[in-house]
Amino acid sequence: MDNYSEHHALGWIDVITLEDRPALSRDVPLNLPSIQAGWPDFEHRFDSLKGRRMMGLVYGGSQIYRMCSTRLDRDTDNPLGLNETVIPGGAYLRLRLRGEVPAVYGQIGEAFDVLFAHAEHDSTRPQIESYRREGEIDCLVPILM
Repeated sequence: MDNYSEHHALGWIDVITLEDRPALSRDVPLNLPSIQAGWPDFEHRFDSLKGRRMMGLVYGGSQIYRMCSTRLDRDTDNPLGLNETVIPGGAYLRLRLRGEVPAVYGQIGEAFDVLFAHAEHDSTRPQIESYRREGEIDCLVPILM
């Protein structure tokens, strides 16, 4: 499945490999109102979002949504009082969503359903929403290789 690539109505599906990434994080309950309320508060803690990779992680079976920002050099001392975490590396099946905000957010659940139907996932690692830029989101499901 290394060179896998397929077009779906929502976007291209392919396999990528991530390295472990240290991150700053904050957990909220896994429900839409808590997630929607949590992101603005989380983002406003940073001096700037420039250069940041914002991600949402969900571990199977948990009722927690983990908002993350990969660590930057200027985060050395973590003066923001956020939790420390690692975004696990490895092989992921990716579907990249592109569209207008906020409509594109409504496609995230369907994108994960599509990805889970395409490969055997690794339940020890989280599924990831990676916010690349406004209107572009990578939905990632960890897979067994």
